[in-house]
Amino acid sequence: MSHVRFLAWYALMANSVLAMGTATAADGGIFEVDLISPRNMTYTPQALMPIVFALQHPALSYTTAASIFWSVWEGNNQTSPGSVTDGGLELALDDWNQTSSEPHFVTRFFNTINYPEGFWTLSWSLQLYNCSDNPEKQGVQFITTNNTTTFTVSRQSGKAPDLVAATSSETCGATVAYAYNVTGGEYGCGFMGPNVTANPCSATINSSAASSIMAAATEMACSPSESGVYPNVSCPASPLKSSNDAGPSHMAAAVSTWLTLLTLVTALIHLR
Repeated sequence: MSHVRFLAWYALMANSVLAMGTATAADGGIFEVDLISPRNMTYTPQALMPIVFALQHPALSYTTAASIFWSVWEGNNQTSPGSVTDGGLELALDDWNQTSSEPHFVTRFFNTINYPEGFWTLSWSLQLYNCSDNPEKQGVQFITTNNTTTFTVSRQSGKAPDLVAATSSETCGATVAYAYNVTGGEYGCGFMGPNVTANPCSATINSSAASSIMAAATEMACSPSESGVYPNVSCPASPLKSSNDAGPSHMAAAVSTWLTLLTLVTALIHLR
């Protein structure tokens, strides 16, 4: 199975990708990217292990043409079975409402059930375009931040991922987060102001949102296009239809039509 096969869907709860040419210059604000999951914790094996990033002031991901490049591997070997070495998220092109000021959650999933227990590593790099010193877009600079998170998979001592708990007031302060002061710009040319402090506790996931994320992931994994890719996902049974199922309904319809015609004929006879 190729690495791409372990990537989960390209957009949870997608509507439509907005065309680049229709975007206008964005107002400034604090653009922040927070890693919600996984954490430096011990998890039970998961058929759909979530990787969740929160985007605060998400419209600025378009201004800065922000992208995340990520890899995940088991043990010390980046080519170990189950590894993903080519994960990429073009945040500005992900499917979401770019006019909303609410945090947006970008989610991917991978499988840890069929692979050895032990520690795993998530390595990710956030890249933004900076035009502060080049307003004419000549020699645009990249702002790149790198981070590595190690977590453990164990059937005996692990817990299921909990997105609600990960964003609670008790734990949100430990979130890995990067914030950028974007003073303005247009696609691929963000103007950066003085450094700011990240505020990951501003992005929260309630139980309803967490359930929606996982339900959408299951729907994706159970779709016909992904048949066999996620063998450990429990898919809801499809309703079965047989030729016998249609019989009574067709018979009932035929009887109803016959009675209607009989009533009309009877009425015409009495009118003569």
